[in-house]
Amino acid sequence: MTAELILHIIATNCFFLMAFVALFNPHKVNIPANRWLGVFFASVGCMLCNVVLYEARLEFSYPRVIGFNELSRFAIAPALYLAIVQFTTPGQKFKGTDYLHFIPFTLFFLYMVPVLYFPGYQLIGGHFKLSPGANFVLAMTVRWGINIQLLVYWVLSFVRLRQHQKHIQFVASDTVPVNLNWLKYLLLSIGGMLALFFASIFFGVQLSADAIAAGYLLGSLVIFYYSLAQKEVFPFEIAQLEAITEVITEADEKAKSTKPRLADEHALQMQYKLEGLMASEKLYLDNELSLPQLAEAADMSVHDLSYLLNDVIGQNFFRFVNGYRVEEAKQLMLSDKHRHLNILGIAYSAGFSSKTTFNTVFKTQVGMAPGEFMKQNKGINPSLQS
Repeated sequence: MTAELILHIIATNCFFLMAFVALFNPHKVNIPANRWLGVFFASVGCMLCNVVLYEARLEFSYPRVIGFNELSRFAIAPALYLAIVQFTTPGQKFKGTDYLHFIPFTLFFLYMVPVLYFPGYQLIGGHFKLSPGANFVLAMTVRWGINIQLLVYWVLSFVRLRQHQKHIQFVASDTVPVNLNWLKYLLLSIGGMLALFFASIFFGVQLSADAIAAGYLLGSLVIFYYSLAQKEVFPFEIAQLEAITEVITEADEKAKSTKPRLADEHALQMQYKLEGLMASEKLYLDNELSLPQLAEAADMSVHDLSYLLNDVIGQNFFRFVNGYRVEEAKQLMLSDKHRHLNILGIAYSAGFSSKTTFNTVFKTQVGMAPGEFMKQNKGINPSLQS
């Protein structure tokens, strides 16, 4: 048994295990999205299972298993795309038109029916006794069709994910737990494999079989870890989800009404009220503060608060809340009372959930890193050096 075969066997089992965990979802988070993610993982597992069978020279012993597993290739791309749609869209429900994504799968299924249901039919060397030329054209169509389908859905998925990472700044004050970077890494891995496929066709670039097998295994383990650690992306009630969806849609379309949502005087009163509440209650110290939570605390609708922030104050929710956190951090850095706190302690005390987020936001809003700010203030709080 070769190292390549062993690595493929382990990777295959990993993907089937990931499919089981995603479908049954013990943490009950992002349930619709994880169902589609489970279909994606299972489809990849079936594809790798065929690789194992071919490497072990068992394709003629299990032609129907080969035929069933081949079906999965046309389900990989739409399943991943629909998972990302569910992850990135608040309250998204499956629609009848979503079945259109599986037209190539259905056509290939009809082609494979004789293999799956007629015992005397052989996939290997069969194909309805077509001429060699027709068989070649069909094989190339399937091969290229799978990769072109994956490329198209890869682009659509990446665009969705980029939009999501922009959208969550309208509703979340801490984007790290819900930015779905692990899905971005998954897409980048798939993009790398697609690049290798097209490079091998057009430029003759090849990787060793062992390296490819190791890549599948490593990728499966990394994605497995992040899929287990995921949090609910939009942990809100149905009414809140609907309001958030409308806020995001309006932001996408830049649908500014000719008539302001709030009269100038009323908007100014609401702004004073909001800023007073933030200053007195320090709601920003809650590192999980969201747009619906702030709207409830300020006794405003989600729509009115979003309009107030984006159109009146001129900041999205993420920047507005983290502006208060940065100011709080600056006060803590300059305070003798908090000399015992290091950078991480300052970040947590100001409402940030991680040192990385704190450093990024602080530098964006202040124009310098927290350490530089400390140095400019004559080395106040030496413990911040750590």
